[in-house]
Amino acid sequence: MNLKMIAYSLGKILQIEAALLAVPLCVGLIYHEGQTIYLAYLGASCLAFLIGSLLKARKPKDTNIYTKDGLVIVALVWLVYSVIGCLPLIITGEVPQFVDAFFEIISGFTTTGASIIPNVEALSQASLFWRSFTHLIGGMGVILFALAVMPGLGAETIHIMKAEATGPNFGKVSHTIQDTARRLYLIYLSMTAILTLVLLLCGMNLFDAMIHAFSAAGTGGFSNYKNSVGHFNSPLIEVVLGFGVLAFGVNFNVYHYLLLSKFRSRPKSEEVNWYLSIVGIATLLISLNILPQVLAQGGNYWASLRHSFFYTTSIMTTTGFVTVDYTLWPVFSRTMLLAVMCIGGCAGSTAGGLKVSRVAMMTKSAILGIRGSQEPRRALPLRFEYKAVRPEKLRKVFQFLVIYILFFALCMFVVSLDQVTFEEAFGSVAASINCIGPGMGRMGPFGNYAILTPLSKYTLCFAMIAGRLEFYPLLMLLGAPFSKKRAV
Repeated sequence: MNLKMIAYSLGKILQIEAALLAVPLCVGLIYHEGQTIYLAYLGASCLAFLIGSLLKARKPKDTNIYTKDGLVIVALVWLVYSVIGCLPLIITGEVPQFVDAFFEIISGFTTTGASIIPNVEALSQASLFWRSFTHLIGGMGVILFALAVMPGLGAETIHIMKAEATGPNFGKVSHTIQDTARRLYLIYLSMTAILTLVLLLCGMNLFDAMIHAFSAAGTGGFSNYKNSVGHFNSPLIEVVLGFGVLAFGVNFNVYHYLLLSKFRSRPKSEEVNWYLSIVGIATLLISLNILPQVLAQGGNYWASLRHSFFYTTSIMTTTGFVTVDYTLWPVFSRTMLLAVMCIGGCAGSTAGGLKVSRVAMMTKSAILGIRGSQEPRRALPLRFEYKAVRPEKLRKVFQFLVIYILFFALCMFVVSLDQVTFEEAFGSVAASINCIGPGMGRMGPFGNYAILTPLSKYTLCFAMIAGRLEFYPLLMLLGAPFSKKRAV
């Protein structure tokens, strides 16, 4: 590996975090929140800048970034960003324990939205803003943001971008990596600005609108209220956020192609068709299942449909906004939510989970396997996105599934050492590895993860970052000390 180039790249990206930490500092100044808040964010910003400057003091002669280097850079950046990003919470005393502050911020950057803070409303405005701002930064990717703003990047950075991209496909939307990153981020930030404006029109104040728009954009789910979106008690806001997170669960390449065609034609995307179909079917089934309960509480079918749509989109896009306690719903509805939680959004979106494209290919492969057993002499090629899928690509999809299951089981064993039920252990791991946030039981929509021991919290931190980066960067980082050969 090119260790000098890894350190140099990490240094440049850390200097960006120094600038990002200045934003919550400005929020603290606007709200006159006191010297402790100012010093906490200013100190963390200066530390990030100092470490970044030391790491990039000398540019290496060999500036090549190989595949393994890209994976290691991505894993290191996300870990170091989270370590430095959690320092203000510790310095201010708002979250005094490192494990808790680290859990909170890594949950932010990975857009998980799981929290250990029992009463978020007690936090300063600067810290509330920083939590949701990490969703906005991590939604499209820390590295993608860095590539969009850092000058002088070469084509070799494609290995970094590939390492952070989610899903089985990676595609450039422009002839250069930096232009690709800038175009995607422009779309992302424009959509965030539009959602912020719509939420303002729905009655939110500017701070609330920004907090919830950032969380929706990153499909993270942090709120500045203990009752999340339920605080507003507004069906209109629920519907707006439901459609908002649904939009951010779509592959951003689709939006780019729509803009190129000036909306004259809709790009063909089989994955988007699967995505919308799953949302539609799950919404309908859950609404019918919870209807008797809603009627008993004085509601009607439209209230049942609204709750179902809001939670299906919130959970499938791995956002985690909440309004009512879905753990009180019938088992069928809870099981359906767990299923869509694992499926997740589209590849190339801000959502987590297995990704719709992988689930679609595995489903089609299973169907072809059944048909093949009935017609063994007939060639049945697998097609997805209107073209044949190479065997190598399908093999990687199933390899990812195996890693996902093994990692899930390992985390389950560790968390089950705590005094938790099976549903709570399963729900917390599923919520972390799929970057969803709320789990089941005491870690449910109106609970938090504070009850867990440090071992379980660190395990779930590991699960959050592994799930967000889809395992390989973190596995490569762990295996880097034992690797002797350079990856090309």
